[in-house]
Amino acid sequence: MAKAAEREHITPPAISKRIGELESSLGVVLFERLSTGIRPTPAGDALAAEARAVFHSLDRMHGRLSEYASGRRGTVRLYSNPSGLVASLAEDLKSFIDAHGEVSVRLDEHHSDDVVRGVAEGDADIGIFAHHIGAEDLTIVPYRSVQLVLVVPREHPLAGARRVAFAEAAEHEFVGLTEDSAIGALVSSIASAQGLKLRSRVSVTGFEALRRMVHAGLGIGVVPASRGFDTGRAAELVCVPLTDTWAQYRLNLCTRSPDTLSMAARLMVDHLLAAAQ
Repeated sequence: MAKAAEREHITPPAISKRIGELESSLGVVLFERLSTGIRPTPAGDALAAEARAVFHSLDRMHGRLSEYASGRRGTVRLYSNPSGLVASLAEDLKSFIDAHGEVSVRLDEHHSDDVVRGVAEGDADIGIFAHHIGAEDLTIVPYRSVQLVLVVPREHPLAGARRVAFAEAAEHEFVGLTEDSAIGALVSSIASAQGLKLRSRVSVTGFEALRRMVHAGLGIGVVPASRGFDTGRAAELVCVPLTDTWAQYRLNLCTRSPDTLSMAARLMVDHLLAAAQ
């Protein structure tokens, strides 16, 4: 008892009182009191074994949680607009996961407005979105650029052009993207600013649907460069770069305050920006 009191920096009577309270709480006798001292009862031995298991579990918990604190473990929630998914994001995530094998990533595709809203409301840790979309009260940094191109059928008059201006392309039938997509809104605003009236009898919500409509001969469309040939019948479609400066389509990365991010999310932000460089 004296040695225990010395180790715990309290008095022997305090040790004795705590043992008594523990025995009263458990309803068992933990120690035999002898003239030469005390020794544990079978219940005391059982309690000691359980206590050691609890302390070992706490040690493991501390070690496990320290991995989350250091960023070695965790889950990162990432929202990206469709353009972000073609701007080397897959490759960037692959290299991140290779370097941080215990971190899992949840990636959801949304339009840029929803990306910004999701990050602001805490549904996502990181967002990739079109640069012209407002994102107040968020931390914003440039991520990557994507070249916008015309995708046209191989037999189309513009298929043989090395490059083409948007104004020239606007003379032809278009397959449009709905204006709730960032590129659809951008194309519509550029056409309006240039006084162009796009002829479009079909509007779609995504790049793959647009590609299919172009393949069916319903018009031409504007897509990020690498999306013109991503599924089947590649030889029947041609991508023609646009000469307009706005066709260099920029993507931003947004987060809430860095202080609110987990270490794993901070590591991913650093990795994505370094990869973009």
